[in-house]
Amino acid sequence: MMQRWSQWIVAAAALALLGCKEADSAPKGVARGGGVRESELVKGADGLARLEEGGEPYTGAVISWDKSGQLRHFAFYEEGQMHGPEMRFHEDGRVRRIFDFERGSRVRQREWFANGVKKVDAMQRDGVGFGPMQTWYEDGSERWKGTFGEGLAWEGHVVDHDPTGKILWDGEFKNGQYLSGIYPEDAQEELIRRGRVKPEEALYPLKEAKAGEAVEKPKAP
Repeated sequence: MMQRWSQWIVAAAALALLGCKEADSAPKGVARGGGVRESELVKGADGLARLEEGGEPYTGAVISWDKSGQLRHFAFYEEGQMHGPEMRFHEDGRVRRIFDFERGSRVRQREWFANGVKKVDAMQRDGVGFGPMQTWYEDGSERWKGTFGEGLAWEGHVVDHDPTGKILWDGEFKNGQYLSGIYPEDAQEELIRRGRVKPEEALYPLKEAKAGEAVEKPKAP
């Protein structure tokens, strides 16, 4: 019981620091005991992690340090499955990536650039994007914000910027299909072809058909 309690203390210390300085640095002074290295675990045919083949599914922390003493990896297993945050760190100790797990299923992904700026925050289902997601450029400006549905289809309001801050998409979607709003110029022809945009309502000048070239009628949505 005491060993398991100490492992949860390691997890709590990591998360407490993360809450105060989300991407500043790794926890300092975390005990090197109370956990195993990732390389010490073996996966059985049932997909559960153990310290040895045929042993009990592992419950406890997984901690890895580099030669300089920096914490590089932290995770927690519950009965052989990742449960809670799996954290990886940049060489300077800043948080690089966090995967959140629920009984082995990845439900959230967060990433940071080396300068500490947040890069990705995405909800997931079984490791695949499902639900709200937001991404940023390295200078902290917004890149993409929206929601994924089944099969990574865009749902609801989606906003996408290029590196200069120009809006590419700012529209409404359903089941991955564009409904209304702003779209990039290079997408207009395809949206018209698929019947998602009426030619008379196009945002950009229409391309003129070349002599002798048939104009394709928009397809039904």
